[in-house]
Amino acid sequence: MMKFINPLPSSDLYVYHYTRVDTALNYILRDGTLRLNSFAAMNDPRENKSWTIATMIKPSFDLEPKDWDALSENVSNILKQNVKMACFSKDRETAVDKWQPDGLLDRGFARPSMWHHYANGHNGVCLMFSIEKLNVAFCKQVEPDRTFSGTVIYSDDGIILRMGHHPFCIDLTGFANISNLQSDPRFTIEVNNHLRRWMSELFFTKLKDWSNEEEFRWVYLDDNPQPLPLEFHDALEGIIIGEKVSSVHEEAFLKYCVLYKADIAHLEWRNGYPTIVHSGQPYITHKHLLNP
Repeated sequence: MMKFINPLPSSDLYVYHYTRVDTALNYILRDGTLRLNSFAAMNDPRENKSWTIATMIKPSFDLEPKDWDALSENVSNILKQNVKMACFSKDRETAVDKWQPDGLLDRGFARPSMWHHYANGHNGVCLMFSIEKLNVAFCKQVEPDRTFSGTVIYSDDGIILRMGHHPFCIDLTGFANISNLQSDPRFTIEVNNHLRRWMSELFFTKLKDWSNEEEFRWVYLDDNPQPLPLEFHDALEGIIIGEKVSSVHEEAFLKYCVLYKADIAHLEWRNGYPTIVHSGQPYITHKHLLNP
């Protein structure tokens, strides 16, 4: 309960995942997992569309326009293939040390647009996780050197391409032949080096219009295109229930709070402002729910 209403000591403690009730109960909480989805499945066109990559090659190569397009798409596919991510919202820095009710306005679980778009129009839930514990859990299940996490940067810079030094420009002048790049292992190595060099700009940057989400994400460079479910272990800190959620789900959420030792809260909106109306620690008060 204190996690929801007491002054927040740091904006780097928690992340929040908005979702539907059925997704939370039938998958995330039941299985104890969060799914890392393909980068191409995200809802930002920067992420789900093929990138246009400017390629620098030897001047002696005479390419047709279709060949330039094919080369760009080839590089884009390698950069984006098998990249998985899990996306969350986080608390704003302005939420730190604020008392109620003012403190709620900048908390990651009290964003009306997020409730509308990602939690079924306030008929869903917001799951609250510890950043530190979630990172530990993920890194136990995947290769840490392929795992990256951090806060998304919101910037409108970059619309003008700077040839030679830009995340969407790659130098391939070191290749004597580009007709068989697919079979040249050095090509994949060069593209992957470019990916790691520009990791922040490619995978942790969005336009300013998305800035209200205060996004935090984990990115994993996988070897296959399938979604990757990862256990969240003891990282769940709380479940915040939307104001339109039916009371028939109450006991199920309480039971999972007991199972994961997580707090619970109900969030309502009064005059357009967030209000915590019911909260508690079911793992203390409702232990009986786990009895057979």
